[in-house]
Amino acid sequence: MFQADSVTITVLVENQVDMLLPDQASPTGGAGRDDGHVDDHCVTRYGLIEHFDPKRVPPQAENGISFLVEAVRGRHTVRVLFDAGLTGTVLEHNMRVLGVDPAAIDHVVISHGHPDHFGGIHRFLGLAGRRIPVATHADAELPRYAVMGDGRTSPVYNAAFGFGEVEKSGGIPVLTRDSLDLGWGVHTTGEIPREVAFEAGAAPAFSPGDPGLYQVSAEGRLRRDEVLDEMGLVVDVKDVGLVVLTGCAHAGVINTIAQARAVCGPRPIRAVMGGFHLGFPTTPAENVGLTTNALAELEVATVMPMHCSGLHTHARVARDLPSNYVQPAVGTVLHFGRS
Repeated sequence: MFQADSVTITVLVENQVDMLLPDQASPTGGAGRDDGHVDDHCVTRYGLIEHFDPKRVPPQAENGISFLVEAVRGRHTVRVLFDAGLTGTVLEHNMRVLGVDPAAIDHVVISHGHPDHFGGIHRFLGLAGRRIPVATHADAELPRYAVMGDGRTSPVYNAAFGFGEVEKSGGIPVLTRDSLDLGWGVHTTGEIPREVAFEAGAAPAFSPGDPGLYQVSAEGRLRRDEVLDEMGLVVDVKDVGLVVLTGCAHAGVINTIAQARAVCGPRPIRAVMGGFHLGFPTTPAENVGLTTNALAELEVATVMPMHCSGLHTHARVARDLPSNYVQPAVGTVLHFGRS
């Protein structure tokens, strides 16, 4: 397999903006170390100076997630948009603020068929102005329903992600359950096996009409929505290791890391970032500690919980892995590998 010489990841959409976050070098080492390591990781922020600059416009936050992934090998670069946020309005605004050209993106990957991940896809495709592959799982467009505890229902809340509509907007739907090689060390994970016991959990009894999330199968059967269509993204960076991105990690962030290694080999985990799904009301509270302990055991060098990870996850990772934790914000740029 090819590897990237370096990868740069820009946070285009995230739940928060924080102009007080400082730039930082690698929390696991860098300049001044005497063990032969070099600083291969830099975190830069859209910070105080940018927010106070009258020539600039500040970015916006929303309850969604989107990354620009730029992997470089030699003189070649592949640019991947991983997820598209909740709304095209915020995605377009932030791309303009952060100087991202939609027409320069080679490929889109949508982690799963929930609106906070696909919501900006149609606006993005219009801005790109040409046909662009959109990789996702074949089940991502299957009808989804949400039933609240007070009886309210959100019917087919993923209707905007119909593959026919994506195609009309200029996308080329690429539907696969397997890993997809996007070039220069960038791969989708494909379907993620759920083997870690605490992440798989015990499925609650299925009773139609009970509060919860539901999906209609391709065979027309109503089932509990376990988001089996979710996939992640992994970048294999030469002399650095694997950089793993999650959408919501419905399959579990540890399971996602395991699948990333199944795709790319047993490489060190340089970073994991994205939604960890630990802030969801039905996720057992103990999973926060179990996940943090597992990340420590895996020696994940950089951990950036985002989006649906929840306040308790940020607090626990910051407390237990202070040298590894990076606080997320829109406009954060992370660089791994040789410049």
